[in-house]
Order: sequence, then C-alpha cells, then structure tokens
Amino acid sequence: MVFLFTYDKNCTIIVSYNLLNVWETDMNIRQEQPADYDEVYELVKKSFATSTNEGEWDYLNEVRKKDTFIPKLSLVAENDDGKLIGQIVLYKTVITTPKKAYMELLLSPISVHPEFFCRGIARSMMKEAFQIAKRMGYSAIFLCGEPSFYHKFGFKPTYEFEIYHIADKNKKAEWCMALELSPGALAGKAGTIDIE
Repeated sequence: MVFLFTYDKNCTIIVSYNLLNVWETDMNIRQEQPADYDEVYELVKKSFATSTNEGEWDYLNEVRKKDTFIPKLSLVAENDDGKLIGQIVLYKTVITTPKKAYMELLLSPISVHPEFFCRGIARSMMKEAFQIAKRMGYSAIFLCGEPSFYHKFGFKPTYEFEIYHIADKNKKAEWCMALELSPGALAGKAGTIDIE
C-alpha cells in the first residue's frame, strides 16, 4: 500500500492510498509512426535493461519487417510533453489444428519507460490495442511471459484451451498464455502455436 500526503486550500492534510501501487498517468495512446522508431528503440532498451530478454529492442525492429506486422496494432503511449512512455505491438500468429489454421494475434513486445512503471500504462495500452483488434475481427491474443503479471489482465495458460506451444513437451507451460476477446473464442481450436 502506498500513501500520498497532500494538502487542500485550508492546509488540511489529505491522505490518499493506492492498494495496487498503481498511479494513473495522463497519456495519449496512438498508432506508432516510422518517425517514432528511434525513440521506441531506446524506450524498449530502457524498459528491458534489467531483464534476461536481451535484444528485445532489436526483435521489435525485425517484427516490423514481417508480413505478419499490422501497423494499426503497433501503438505508443505519450505523456503530456510528447515523450514516449510506452509501446505495444500485436501481430499475426497461427493456431495449427489437425483440420485447419486459425489466424490470431501475438502480443510482443510491450514496454513501459522505467520512470513510469506502476501507473496503469501497460493496462491502458492493452485495453486500447485489444479493442482495436476485436474491431478488426480478431478473437484472441497470445503471448509468452510472466504468469503472475499477465494473469491480472485475464490471460490464462494456453493449455486450458488445449492449445500448446510447440516447445511445451509436457503440455503444462504456464508461460504461454492466451486471452479470449470474446467468451468461447478459442473453443474447438485445439492445436499448437509457434511463438518465437
């Protein structure tokens, strides 16, 4: 729990608290433009500076070159000063089943500037990106990541939908997750998914 002490016009102390340790930030979420690429590169680099996922910043540059890249689903968040403080990308991925392949989306990467952690930026970017994706006709989002973080946003292990990462030999990978954009969207799509 975090407490914030402020004073009103009568110098009476006001104590507010945030149980989730999350402070909202005023921001604008918009489509990423080529002119943003250099700043986004540095943003991702700073965001993953303490992560074991080295090279995530170069990975994003490679994603933009793929035919699975969807510019409308590459978003950035900027603060009131126009500084980029977050980015998210959703691009096409395939669920392979015995009878057919289903096109859905992969979330990778998502980054928030370290100075703006725990302010609801990731949540807001996901909400906006998922709404756009749903309007475009997509029904599910996949990712590989930290379960304790993504479970907060409704992601579940893909094995609960009988969909398995091709590297998941035990078919119990907690780190490979999916979110249905509509209830039952993954029903009847049992198969495998190849997430890099």
